[in-house]
Amino acid sequence: SFCSKHSSCRCQTSRDERMDFKEFLKQYKVKDLPLPKALVTLPSKKGLFHAIQVLTDQHLLSAPVVDDDGKLLGILDTLDVASLVVDMEAAGKKSLTDERLDKLMGRSTRAKVASCSEEDSLDQVVESLIGPGRRAVVLKDGKPLSIITQSTAIMFLHSKAKEFEALMSSYMAKDVCTDGVITIDDQATALTAFQTLVAQGVSSLTITDESGNAITVVSATDLVVALGHEQDKSAILSELRDRNVVFFVGDSRKPDKRFSHTRAPIISCGSDLPLSQVIEKFATTRVHRMLVIPQGTRKPEGVVSLIDICRILTKPLPEEPFSV
Repeated sequence: SFCSKHSSCRCQTSRDERMDFKEFLKQYKVKDLPLPKALVTLPSKKGLFHAIQVLTDQHLLSAPVVDDDGKLLGILDTLDVASLVVDMEAAGKKSLTDERLDKLMGRSTRAKVASCSEEDSLDQVVESLIGPGRRAVVLKDGKPLSIITQSTAIMFLHSKAKEFEALMSSYMAKDVCTDGVITIDDQATALTAFQTLVAQGVSSLTITDESGNAITVVSATDLVVALGHEQDKSAILSELRDRNVVFFVGDSRKPDKRFSHTRAPIISCGSDLPLSQVIEKFATTRVHRMLVIPQGTRKPEGVVSLIDICRILTKPLPEEPFSV
């Protein structure tokens, strides 16, 4: 049987092979993952500016928010910060205010925080990773012990690649990616980019030139990192209105004021790159998504993330017709 996405491609995968991946996941528990040794949490009574500095300094996309007893209340994500910034600008605010975290967490997705225990099997956890929350908090007695992110899962899959190599060799990047990309023009302001990002409910956009060639990617993380480098975080709204998105992204990733107007490099993979090599590239670059660009062009045909990889590997195949 062929995969449901392509009628004629290399991903001729049998039901037994697909079952192998689910059985592979069932062999392992959450405690077998390469979990962060020291979990960073955010006290709910702290403000936005404190959280931004922690996320920037620790190179995090999110962190659990806890109460005075250390119990989990929710998760603050970089997209939550982008949502607040966009809403404040739309309300005519002149500056960003230092809001309490218990009022901010989860505002971008409104999704329930997924949780698990150290003894849960990985096939259960994968469902959380491909859901709207995109991560799962490991709890013990209501307190967070660790967090499972897409990076955690990628590193685990990379370390175990040989155990399901046959299945991965059946797929290429173009077979697992999400078709099409959400783009923004390279002449747009940073504010327009983040307004589009929040309106579309995505964590990143591809910046393209007038010919549709990819230049780089802008994400909610770029906004948080830019804020983390600012002494006066409240002044970000005026900068977003005036700053070109390409240079905003470049400077947020290389915040040395002596070298302003820099361009951030784009990390991508070829359409025909085998899935095993896609996972390896994720593991070495530590990015969370890559553009899929056919060889010889700069026009992206899709974007691939861990969510896409897990979704295609665990997706049930249609029943094969009965034959005699």
